[in-house]
Order: sequence, then C-alpha cells, then structure tokens
Amino acid sequence: MANTSLTTHDTPLHEFYASCPEGFETALADELRGMGLRQVRPLKGRVAFAGSPADAERACLWSRLASRIFVVLGRFACANAEDLYEATRSIAWERILRAGATIAVTARGTNDELRNSHFAALRVKDALCDRMLEVEGRRPNVDTDDPDVRISLTLRGERASIQLDLSGDPLFKRLPREATRTHAAHVLRPDYAALACAQGNWQEICSAALTNTKDAMGDEDAAVPTDGGALAGSAAERPTPTLPVLIDACCAGGGVVLEAASILADRAPGLERRNWGFSSWLEHDEAAWRELLDEADRRAELAKGRVARIVATDPSGDAVACARRILKAAGLADRVIFAQPDLDKISRKLMMPACCGGEPRGFVFLDTTETAISKMSRVLDLATSLHAGACGADPVRAMLSTMPTVALTRDDLLIRALGEPARSLRVMPNNEEAELAVFSAANGAITAGEGNAAAEDSMPAEDAVESSVAPSPATTLIDLGDGKPCPVLIPESEQFARRLRKVAKLRRKWAQREGVTCYRVYDADLPDYSAAIDLYEGSAATPGRWLVIAEYAAPREVDPSLAEARLLDILTLAPRILQVDPDNVFAKARIRSRGGSQYGTQAGGSNPGKGGKPRGGRGGSAPANRPSQGAGSGTPSDIRTRRLPLIEEGGLTFAVNFNDYLDTGIFLDHRITRGLVREHARGKRFFLNLFAYTGTATCYAADAGVEETVTVDLSNTYLDWAERNMEQNGFVGPDHHYVRADVMSWIRDMRQTRNRWDLIFCDPPTFSNSSKMGRRTWDVQRDHVELLVGLSRLLSREGEAIFSCNLRTFRPDIEELARAGVILTDITDETIPEDFARNKKIHHCYLVKRYTSEEAMRRIGMSEDATRERTRELREASARKPADTKRFRR
Repeated sequence: MANTSLTTHDTPLHEFYASCPEGFETALADELRGMGLRQVRPLKGRVAFAGSPADAERACLWSRLASRIFVVLGRFACANAEDLYEATRSIAWERILRAGATIAVTARGTNDELRNSHFAALRVKDALCDRMLEVEGRRPNVDTDDPDVRISLTLRGERASIQLDLSGDPLFKRLPREATRTHAAHVLRPDYAALACAQGNWQEICSAALTNTKDAMGDEDAAVPTDGGALAGSAAERPTPTLPVLIDACCAGGGVVLEAASILADRAPGLERRNWGFSSWLEHDEAAWRELLDEADRRAELAKGRVARIVATDPSGDAVACARRILKAAGLADRVIFAQPDLDKISRKLMMPACCGGEPRGFVFLDTTETAISKMSRVLDLATSLHAGACGADPVRAMLSTMPTVALTRDDLLIRALGEPARSLRVMPNNEEAELAVFSAANGAITAGEGNAAAEDSMPAEDAVESSVAPSPATTLIDLGDGKPCPVLIPESEQFARRLRKVAKLRRKWAQREGVTCYRVYDADLPDYSAAIDLYEGSAATPGRWLVIAEYAAPREVDPSLAEARLLDILTLAPRILQVDPDNVFAKARIRSRGGSQYGTQAGGSNPGKGGKPRGGRGGSAPANRPSQGAGSGTPSDIRTRRLPLIEEGGLTFAVNFNDYLDTGIFLDHRITRGLVREHARGKRFFLNLFAYTGTATCYAADAGVEETVTVDLSNTYLDWAERNMEQNGFVGPDHHYVRADVMSWIRDMRQTRNRWDLIFCDPPTFSNSSKMGRRTWDVQRDHVELLVGLSRLLSREGEAIFSCNLRTFRPDIEELARAGVILTDITDETIPEDFARNKKIHHCYLVKRYTSEEAMRRIGMSEDATRERTRELREASARKPADTKRFRR
C-alpha cells in the first residue's frame, strides 16, 4: 500500500526537491509518488515535489534513491554580489534556523559577475549572519566539517535559489560500519543497489509478499499477503500474493542483497540515523517525526514473517565471506541464502516452502563492474544458465525462465551472452561510466520494472535506451567431446578449442617424457586467440593443477570488445579441456575500463587493453612486467609463512603465488637456464645471484654443491621468498647470505673489496624506476655495459657469469664490452625450452667471461689500432686502482 501524505488541504505547501545521480530520476519520481507526495516532477539530477515538512521528513526516512532532500527557501534574480547579499538578507532566517545552530554554506554555478562559487557562498554566509545579528543579537557559528545546518546556493545565469539541506549527511551513507572497512570485495553503494532493485520491481513484489503469520504475530502457521504494513481492506483489494525471488549471481560484497533484504524487511533506510539536517529547522515537528518513526517500527514488525527467497553467490570466496559479514552486521543475515555458483545448487536453494501458495516473482541480478577477468567466464556461464531456465518437470528452472535479468556492467559481454537488453540506463557508479541493463525473461514475459508511463516520458532521453526487439541469446554451444556442450561468446572459438585439445595432448606426452610438471601448453598458436597458457602441477605436499593465462595485447585495429570476448572464451574453454578447476585459473591481463585503460598487476585483472607486447607472466611478458627492483614490497601476509602451492622442477621444490603478482615466482622459460646454473656450479665454491627474484637459481647452485651463496635483490619480499625456497630444499646455514640492496650500487661497493665469485647469475628487469633506487632509473639496454663490466670485476680468475634478459629487442654493445675485457657468448638457442619454441625471443642468454682488454678486442675482431689505443688508455688510468681490502663475510 502506498504511504499516505501528511499534507492536508489546509496545510501550506513547501517546495522541495530530492537530488540524485543522473539516470535515477524516473525511479526516484516513482518512489516519491509511492509515498503519496504531490506535484512530483523529475528533472535532470533531481526530482521536485511539494508538501508539508512532515512529507519531506518522510522522504528523508524512506527514500532509497535520493541523495539529499532540500527545502527551497527562496528564488530571486541575482545579477551580481549585491543582489545576492540583499536577497539572502531579506530571508527571515530567524524563523527558519534554531538559535545556536552551526552553519555551513556551499554554492554551485556561476554567472558573469559571480564567477567564483566560494565567493558566492561567503556572500550568502555574510548576509545570513548579518540578519541574525540584527534580529537575534548574535551571529551563528560556522562549522564546515560537521554543521547543524547545511545551506546551498544554486546559480543559473541571473537566477538563484537558496535551499536548506534536510538530510545532513547524504542519504546513501547507510551501510553498516563493517562495509566501510577494507575488504576483498567491492560493495555497491546503497542508492545504486536500490536502483537495481527498482528496475526489478522488487519493492512492489515484496509489498504483496506472503507472510508467515506465526513469525509475524505469533499465530498459526498460515500464509497471508502483506502490503507494506496495512492489514485492512477486502481480499479483492489486496494484490495477488507473491513469493519474492532474487538471485544475485555475482554478489561481490553484498550491496544488492543487503538492499533487497532491507526492502523485504520493510526497514526504513533512515531508521538508524541519529543526526538530521531538519533537526535545526524551526518547522520541524518532533511529535510528527516520532509518529513517522513509530509507523516505521510497526511496518518492520509486520514484515518480519515475509516469505521470500534471496539467494546470493559469487565465484570469489572472499567476496562471499565479505557479504556474509556485512549482512550479519546489518542484522539481515537470516534473509539471504548463500549458494555455490552452480545452477543445480542454486535451484536446490530455491525450493519453495510448503506453506507458500504465492506466485514466484523476482529477477536475477549481476554486477560485473568489478569482476576479475579470470572469474568472468564462470559468471557469464551462470548468467546464461539462469536466464535460460528450463522447461519441463522442474518447476524451479521453469520459474527462472519467467524472471528478467538486471545487470550493472561496463562492457558488452552480457549482451553477447544474453542478447540485446529490453532497456538500459546510463549511470556513473564511482564516477565511472556504466550501464544498468534489463534483459527480458527468456520466455518472452514482460520485463519487470517498466515504471510509470508519465515518468518514463519525462525522463531525460539521453539516460534511457529502449529496445523493442525481443532479445536472443548470442552464445554458441560447442562440443568438447565430453558430452557437455560448452557455451562460448564467439562461434570461431570452436577452432581454438580444437587447437588447444591437439597441442595439449602433444605437450602432455612431451612433459611426461621429460619429467616436466609445469610448462606452457599454448602460445598464441592462433593469431586471433593470442594468449599464453601455462599449466602448473603441484607437488605431493600441495596436489592440484593450476592455469595461468596471459593475454597478448590485440593490435589497435581489433575491436577491444571482440578481443575481450575471445579472452573470455579462452578462460571458459581452457579449464574444461585441460581438466583444471575453474577456481584454479588465473588471468594475467591488463584492464580496459572506466574512462580509459588501466593495467592490472595482479591475477584479478579485468578487461584487455592496448599495446604490442604480451601481458602478464614472465613467459612472453611485456618488458615492464618483469619484476623490477623493489617490486612486491607490500604483500598481503609474510611470504615465508603463508601457505602457497608447491611445485617441483629439477628435483627441487619451489613455492608459487598465483594471486598477488603478474609473475608466479618462477619463470618457466628459464627451466634450461637453471639447469645450466647447476651444471656450471659443480665444483665451484662461491655463487652470486644478482636481481635474484625468488632465488630459484640460488637453489640450483646450492644443489650443485657450492660452498657459499649470496642472493641480492632490492625487494624484502622476494628475498624472503628466496630464503623460503632455499629452506624448502634444505639449504640453510650461515653460508647462505641474503642481501637487500640496489644491485648497481652493491656491485660498486663490492669492487672495492676482495670478494670474488666463481659463478654469477644475473637476470635483471628490463626497466625499473623503484623509489628505493633514489633518483636513478634502470634500463637494461642503456645500462647493460655498466652492469656486465661491474659484475665481471667480481669474478674469480677462472670465474664466469650467466646473463639473461627478456627485452625482445636487446642488442649487447659487443665492442664497448670488449674494450672493458668482457666477452659475451650467445647461448640463447640452447636455453629455449621446447614448450617455448614458438617464441624464440622469450629471452636472451649469454655466457660472460673476463679477459684482458687487448685479448677481448682481438677475439671479436677489432682492429690493432683500436687495441693499441685502448692499451694506452688503461696504462694512464692504472694509478687510480683502489687499494681497499674490505672483504665480504667469508
């Protein structure tokens, strides 16, 4: 039943308006009409209405869609500052504001004379204070942080209006405190959640919900309809009893199910608020306000027994845990049922109560704006299943086919999956463009939430998009040979599936023959499906299989939405074909979202971006994605104690992390290179690992029997990870050193000592601008000569180094190195594993040895004149040789 306005024919009407985000106007107008408010007119970004102070306070208490409620105090011509001052001072503020109330004034808009909104606000404040001083004998105090009264000025050309904010804080600030803390999941703002519910007609559905009277009134276990708290009226006047059903298929932090549960409970959204802007308004009637609160309490009490099914699910366990905590903090945990993201399990949760004779009505909701790309395929698969429902004997699935789908999204993936929406709204959650789309029920039923026709006509045309075309799902089912058809967004993905099945079979046989458990399965074999797929198999201590899918950036001429759809199909097909749990699939992809391109640095990346290099993962990664010095210094927990998957390679065990970084902790393309480290380390005493990352090369050297290792990196996290890997393999003790330092600075320091190493491994990043390096940056092409000359001076007489880098265009300066006595031998081809054979530029690898400058220059064929000139230069510089005898701990 609609609320009854408290305005009578004898009550003078005030002019009010409710502000709201653009796109909300129609739904907010419907909401205000439902409260019985009069002269409701939707405008851009606000809805005007008329009524008594109690009507405005009802809107404050019950509106879920409004941001603030204002009472207009005056409208006047305003060409300049003097007009503004005089008009403001003419307002009878002593009849409006409670004595002693603190104030704050804000202004919006400008004109030719008033070009500074801060100045305009000051003129309003001055006029108000001068009036109060003249009439009351004292000026009100200004409190910009927490005022009792907020006054706003709006300038439009030479017209102005002054309003009093009756809300205080914005009305959407009503989440429980638990939801405002740092969480692993995104919580949709309450007004946007309420808009989603409005698009599904949730308020209307819940108002006709059946009530279990035993719960509501302590009576027998019977089911009767409720209508917003009213029990009066004949049966013929009551709406058809309903069983409200809402399925949030991607609940994230639970914002929508929280709002839906509050609506179901008929809980006034402002009931728990203690501070209101109208408290210092002299027209506020405390007795009338108490009546509104008492009415809200009665309505909530009557709605306690409402029978409904609100089911929430999410592919992220962290998100579900977050949603549970928030619902518990709000006291609504008993209203929401959580299920696994699977159609069968959701169907079981939707089984109708025996006492229910109501008609199931509701909608399916999805918020994909913050969904990780690695989870999106599961979300789309579930959305498609829920939207299609099923005919036949199963009444639950048949019911699903009658329910529309409401989705908040920033891309066209759902349109590809479900077909064109019946209508949509352009909205701006978090000030980022998105679309709230409504997809008609699969059985062709009229979409819920069509709203008031008059209101639809008055809504700004640019905010709504209507479609008269019946939606037709755009997904294609393909056969993977396991008897279970798989839905894909792009029909051509069937070709990718065939290719992946073929190469996976070949790669599996090769891996079994070579004893390899972690390897690249697919490497952009088809140009349109340009991604790398790496398979990891856990050790006996942590059994399991994981996939890491790193997308290569599509060329600029490729439609980003098409590239994204292909990636989603890869994420859907790969776990099915390779028999990996979808929860163990991690996408390392850049993000294209929300007003531009963003680039994800963690496994939960979103949509594809642009560029010319592969994204994420050391195997084939873009240069910037190689962990730089200082990277990863902030981790969710101590890497040494955190439970991580363990994998085996070369008889050693390593911890890997699929969640937090672009790279997993081991570079699979260096499998042979690490074997070379072990081979060259046999018989050696001292080993040095520079830019050590997680210390895998140090483990190989220690396994070869070196006496002492030194592992150097600028990141504490990676050093801890390296030490964990060493301990995991039994290499502990005082002869294994871990040094946090900028490598270039550390090399310069070590050159002044007598410390020398028999074997050095160096695998630097392509680029780094870590703040830990001070003002200096690192570029491997620019700085490799200085690096290689420096590390060559740390080699023992018969020592050698293995140098690697992953800059695809790397070209060593052979002549400059030779002038310093450094010779590089290119061994790249020998170090490319078979599973990376399609990408010969995955890395470059060299053996580094030191000679006299003359011998090095002759070895590379430089002229005798150049050699003699270099000899002369060295003789002149010999006097500058350092004599420091400091020594590294040995």
